[in-house]
Amino acid sequence: MPVAKGQLAKRLLVGIVLDRSSSMESIQNETISGTNEQFSALRDSDDAANTFVSFFSFNHEVTPVFKNDDGTPALVACASLDDISDADYFPSGMTAMYDAVGDAIDFFAAEAKKADDVLIVVISDGYENASKRFDSEKVAGRVKELQDSGWNFTYIGANQDLSAVQEALGIHEGNMLTFQSNSAGTVNMNHTLSGAVASYAATRSAHVNSGGLTRCSTQSLYSPESNSGDKAVDSVDLSVSGSTITLTTDAEDVEDDVKESQDGVA
Repeated sequence: MPVAKGQLAKRLLVGIVLDRSSSMESIQNETISGTNEQFSALRDSDDAANTFVSFFSFNHEVTPVFKNDDGTPALVACASLDDISDADYFPSGMTAMYDAVGDAIDFFAAEAKKADDVLIVVISDGYENASKRFDSEKVAGRVKELQDSGWNFTYIGANQDLSAVQEALGIHEGNMLTFQSNSAGTVNMNHTLSGAVASYAATRSAHVNSGGLTRCSTQSLYSPESNSGDKAVDSVDLSVSGSTITLTTDAEDVEDDVKESQDGVA
């Protein structure tokens, strides 16, 4: 069910922006199961009650997968997330990635309240080649502005130079993740992403529960091992109200770390 804007005072808004160009056809099944894995991780997260999701897919056009009755993008309560199938995700066409990111930013900019945390996840297996409304300069300008205000962006890419994408979009290097565009690589990528998002949600939840009203942002969502082919560790650096804490998977340790961080902030 779509959620009315402003229903809660402080929410976690997650945007999934997923490539469905023709090159994704070889990993269609793994991408569908991986997306459903993300939904499961969000439903099971410590912050599920305050988490809401919007979902865009893109080829040469941008399609909101979650829609209101009038066809506009919808924000869905985490508990109401339904798994997708090949009826929702069928690769074809080219890659209008800038348009998709731009549309997602515009949607969340209209939805997010000042205290809401925002995480936009972009997944693509190839370079931009079809956008008509946004270019890298426009998108990068918005990304930088919003990251500075506490939004989080992560780009996950295959078959491309991530340093070039990072330079083009301005997303923090530590929030970039590469994967092999095959069955095993796609499965591993989705597992890493699920763990990183769950860890971020756990720390955000501890921050909110301890009375924190500032946004939680990270410039290092993934461990270095995530991009080296080794097993990822569940630890990233997270900024809370200007201080840096260590994100762990132990809820009690997370809460203690957040409280210690807040004690040191004027």
